[in-house]
Order: sequence, then structure tokens, then C-alpha cells
Amino acid sequence: MPRIRLTSFNCENLMMRFAFGETNIPQLKQKLTLVSDSQAADLVDEAFDVLSEDDRTLTAQTLAVSKADVCLLQEVENLVTLTAFHNRYLRRWSRSGYEHRILREGNDGRGIDVAALSRLHPVRITSHAHLTFEGIGLTPPAGQSRHDPVFRRDCLRLDYEIEAAPLSIFVCHFKSMHGGRYETRTIRQTEALAVRRLIERSFDDPATANWLVCGDLNDFLEQDGRADSGHGLGPFVDDGFARDALMMSGLGDMDRWTHHYSGDNTYSALDHFLLSPALAEKNVRPDMTITRCGLPWKAERYEGFRLPGIAWSNPKASDHCPLSLELSL
Repeated sequence: MPRIRLTSFNCENLMMRFAFGETNIPQLKQKLTLVSDSQAADLVDEAFDVLSEDDRTLTAQTLAVSKADVCLLQEVENLVTLTAFHNRYLRRWSRSGYEHRILREGNDGRGIDVAALSRLHPVRITSHAHLTFEGIGLTPPAGQSRHDPVFRRDCLRLDYEIEAAPLSIFVCHFKSMHGGRYETRTIRQTEALAVRRLIERSFDDPATANWLVCGDLNDFLEQDGRADSGHGLGPFVDDGFARDALMMSGLGDMDRWTHHYSGDNTYSALDHFLLSPALAEKNVRPDMTITRCGLPWKAERYEGFRLPGIAWSNPKASDHCPLSLELSL
């Protein structure tokens, strides 16, 4: 049976600073966001000046531990930044590197996008950044127009054929809980429903197709083994449309977390792999790994190995952990 190893990781502000004193390219920032070809990104990555050498090194070391075939990333500024991170940092620790670097500009006002690094060639790449509420047939939340984009960042679809087995991956980064979990829940519910409708439009029978949704969905289904119904992910899980792979895994109640929120010292899984019923049936107890060696020391629940250079708060790899899944197709 074909298998693939996937990792989802919020890199936390994988952004660049522009070396304006070292380049004569006019309107550099605007032009870099228009780069859509990885070879072109290679040619202009000299404009990249790292914001934090320590953080980016730790991010690369942590991601390399996953040994994934495909890395699904969140909080990446643009393709040039992704290319520079891959070429200058990740390849030091992941010897074979990733031939395919994928990013489409999304809607986030700060310029943070979803992206992918892949050793496999996707047969199709589809951005939904310009999909509107009207286009997907949804009522917008209060304060938004039917002509506004439905996704705060994007829903990036990657289609693969792996030993003749199809796989569709929908990479997302939903609205944060900034402003209150309850107050922002409707926005995440709407994003989740939009992804569901995209899937329903894509497959005659979604239950029998090989698809998954992954990324930082900025909400949790449980904390420390206790179910929490206050989330905005109901369109995925309430009626069995998808199954959360982490909750299906053999990891214990106190170990199913990917993020530490120091504000109230809670540990939750904001990062998800949501499997179609067909994939859930083929992966009854998914082989999953949470890589925590890049967490700051203030995430005190984790007592295992940390990378040299990790501090109480900064530097660190990210405030999220890479979540990895070995998947049978």
C-alpha cells in the first residue's frame, strides 16, 4: 500500500528583512511578493536578510527532525523567504532538501501565507485566496461583505498521485483566537464550512475519497483528554465528515498537544490533520509524532531533549510543534 509522510508546522513569523543597502532593485518588497516561480525565487533570495539567525536555525533543525516527504507550513511571508529559508538553513540539516517549494500569496494583511516544501511533484496546485463568500454560497459573518474573501489567509490545495493512489491536501491557517475564542469562533466555523464545501464540490462521494485538511486551525477539540465543544471546527467533525488523526492516534491524553499558551499556561492541539472517512479507515491508529525539541523552556510540561540554544522564551523554533503523520493510502 502506498505511504507518505507529512508534517504540518506553523513556523511563527518566517519573514524577511530587506537588505535595502545591498541591492539596487527598485520597489523590491512589492516585486518579491509577485514571484511565483521557485527558480526565480532562487535568483533574488540575496535580498533576504534574516530577522533572527538563532530562531531560523532552530526552526530548520526542528523541521528537519520530521523527515517528511511533504512539509505543510504556515506563517511564511512569500516564496523568496521560503526559498531562502530552505537553501540557507533547512538544507544544512536536511541533506536531500526539497525540490518543490510552493506558495501562493494569500489575504493576510501582515503577508503571512500557507506554503509547502515537497519532495514529490504535485500534479495540481490550487489557491482559493480569491474565493468570496458569494462564490462559495455562504453568509458572511457580521461586518463582512459577500464579496470579501472567505479565507483569512488561503486554503491551498495540493493534489498528488502516489503509486497511482490519489491524495488531495487542503492546507489552511484559520483565524486566530485573538480577541477571544468565543468572539472569533464564527469566523473559524465559516472557514471550516467553506473548506467542506470545496471538498464536497471536488468529489462525487467525499467519504470514499483520499483527502485531508491540515494546518494551524487555531482551535482545539479537547484539552488534556477532556472534550471541549466550544470550538469552531464543527463543520468537519460534528457529523463524521472528517476524523481528527491526533485523537485517533495512540498518544495519551496529556500528550496530545502542539501549542503552549503561556497566558493561562494551557496546552492544546491547534494543529490538525483531519482525515476523510476513507483515509481514517485505512489508518485506524495513525502513526503520529509531535516534535517538541524546539519549544522554549517556558513550556514546562515538556521535559525531553531541547536543541542547544533554546531559551526560556526566545530564541526558539516556534510557539507551535511540528505535527507529523505517516499515512497509508
